This record gives sequence, C-alpha cells and structure tokens, in this order.
Amino acid sequence: MKKPQLIASLALGDKIFTLAAGFIHEQNRLIVRALESVPSQGIERGLITDPIECSDTIARLVRETEKKLSARILRVYTAIQGSTLTADNASAAIPIPDPTVGISRRDVEKVVNACKTLSLDYDRQIIHTFTRGFTLDGQAGIKDPVGLSGNKLGVELHLVTAQNLAVHNLLKVVNRAGVEVEQFVLPSVAAGEAVLTDLDRDLGVTLIHIGESQTETLLYTDGAVKESVLLPWGIEQLTDSMSRSLKLPKSNAEQIFEQVKTIEKQPEWAATPFTVQAGTLARTVPQEQVSHLLSEKSNEFLEKIRRKLEEIPYFRESAAGVVMVGELARLEGFLEICEQALNMPVRLGIPRGIEVDSDLELKPAYTVVMGLLAHNARRIAASRRALAGPLWRRFLEKSKQVFEEYF
Repeated sequence: MKKPQLIASLALGDKIFTLAAGFIHEQNRLIVRALESVPSQGIERGLITDPIECSDTIARLVRETEKKLSARILRVYTAIQGSTLTADNASAAIPIPDPTVGISRRDVEKVVNACKTLSLDYDRQIIHTFTRGFTLDGQAGIKDPVGLSGNKLGVELHLVTAQNLAVHNLLKVVNRAGVEVEQFVLPSVAAGEAVLTDLDRDLGVTLIHIGESQTETLLYTDGAVKESVLLPWGIEQLTDSMSRSLKLPKSNAEQIFEQVKTIEKQPEWAATPFTVQAGTLARTVPQEQVSHLLSEKSNEFLEKIRRKLEEIPYFRESAAGVVMVGELARLEGFLEICEQALNMPVRLGIPRGIEVDSDLELKPAYTVVMGLLAHNARRIAASRRALAGPLWRRFLEKSKQVFEEYF
C-alpha cells in the first residue's frame, strides 16, 4: 500500500485565514484531517497591505496545523481574489499545413497557445483558461477537433487573468511563511469543486459565489466552465451600506450582520432588536430596519447580476439552475429573493463528497478552502490515471506525441 499523500489549501480572507489539510489514500480517497483558522492580518480586499504581518500570521497558522498533523506542509493551493482580477473572452485561429492529414493534438495546443499570447497584456498573467469551443473552416460548435480535416483551426477561450505585481506580492508573502504556492485558484472555481456534482456540470449550472469584496459567477455547460463574471461587490460593500444608512461605525455594522439570521418579515422584530456595543455605550437597532436594508441592497445587486447573465447564452442553458455560495446565502429568505430576481430555480451550495474527521466542523465559510483540497485531489487523481497501465503503452503514447509534434 502506498503512503498517503498530504495535500493542503490556504484561503486568505479579509477576516480570517483558513488552512485545510488532508491525505489522499488508496483509490484516490481524500480524508480531511485538519482545519485551522486565525484572524487575518495584513490583507484587505484581496490585496496585501502589510507583507510581514501577513506572512507571520500564515506561518503561525501553518505551524499550528503541522502540530495537529505531525507532518510538514510544504506546498498549498491558494485562493486568489481582488480588484486586479479580470475575465474576458478571446479567440484566435491558425492555418493547417496539410489539411488531408487531420487535426492533431499538437495543432490544438498551438492554437490555444496562440490565443493566450495574442490576448494577454504584458503586465498580466493567466490564472484560469476555460475552453468555450473550436471552429474549423468557419464551422462553430466543435468540442474536440482532433482527427477532423480542415484548412483553418480556431479556438474561443475564456481567460481569467490577474495583475503580475499582485500575484507576485501574494506569492512572496506565502513563500516567506515557509510554504510554496502550488497553484492559484479562483474562489468560485474552488467552491464549485466542493458543492457541484458531475451531473450539475453536465446538465449546465450557474454558480454564484458572493465573497467578502467580490462576487464571482461561473457558467458550466457540457461538464466544464464556459464563462465567468466578476463583479466588485460583496459583504464588505453591504456592511458599508449598513454603516452609512444606520449611522454606525463599520465595526458595529459588521457586528449586526453577524447577528442577522433572516431577511424575512417576522413578528418578533419589535421584541428582539439588534444590540451593538460601542465602547461603554450600547445601541439597539430594529431588526425590521436591518432586514429591509439587506433586502433592498441585495435586490439591487441581483438585478445587476441578472442583466450581466442575460447577455450570456449559457445562462438559460443552466438546466440544473443556480447554486448560491457564500455568507449571504445562509440568510433565510435570501434564496427566495434570488429566485425572483433571476427567474431561475436557486439552491444553496453545500460541500459534498468530502470526507472529514469526526472532530471537524464544516461551516459555510470553509467552502472555498475545502474546494481547494478537492480541486487538488482531482488533479492528482487525473495524473495517477495518466500514469496507470503498462510501461510500454505509456512509452508508445509519448512517442506518438513527439512524432505528432515534430512531423
């Protein structure tokens, strides 16, 4: 029996840093053994504000997790977010030297690389590449052109990119804490790994992840992401609105939001107002006022999301509906508001298919970090499958790839 492989993931939020770690056993079985959190330091809205403080906090979190595991953590999958992220569609085409031979895997790699090169600005780097489809001599809707014959091969990609300096700063901070970043992953991509099934992806589904300062929407069709929408709105902006409307410091608005359980109208509003402490003074705020404000601001934002999604053809192809993820989705009545605003069935995204130790408590706030582990485990499983089988067969396949590349 092979020794279980340790994998780890790191989510750096504005409020908490979370590290999850687990072991991949035989038959690619992932078991999560540790889940640790500490208050965040040195980061704001996904951007580094104090690198030394941030690194020291990550290092402390890593050491605590290592003690629990009795093992060293050397590499992590890390979620990346912030205002420097953008998502755009891109396309490119290349001529095929000998159309009678047929499209090879090497031709597909060439056109994809050409599309990335032509579409990427000098000061940005690609975080995710999603293939929307291929064209062959103007014929669209081709999923895999390998083996087909044609004169001109085209590709349509959806690229999520980030500013080089922002990625470099985040990389330095994590490396200084004593661990390497194995891959940066969009939080919504990680959340999708945790809450969606293969059937959801095949049928078509829209995943909406409302984070602390950014909302990410992924549209899946035919088992893969086809497009994404990134919008600068999240819990931070919602508590900012509460702070202004209620004439309270932002810290008090955050206290109130943590107390909110529902945005539905309930008769006990008058009897149980929210109480916040500001120094030696206490102030009460009616639940009805808070609920009305949250409902109003949420509706405004959901309307903005709906207008964006209506422009994307994949949205109405989401046979599995909409899946909501994030702290806001936990509020009673929020999913009903989403259904009315989007005119689609909406359900709450709950982590599934991830085995955890009995002493660990899974919370909605841990969806991204758990998804990062699942994302890593899926990659390792695919790599193991590629290496499976007799040595002569792997040698033959590699020789075929080299032959196609050069001849």
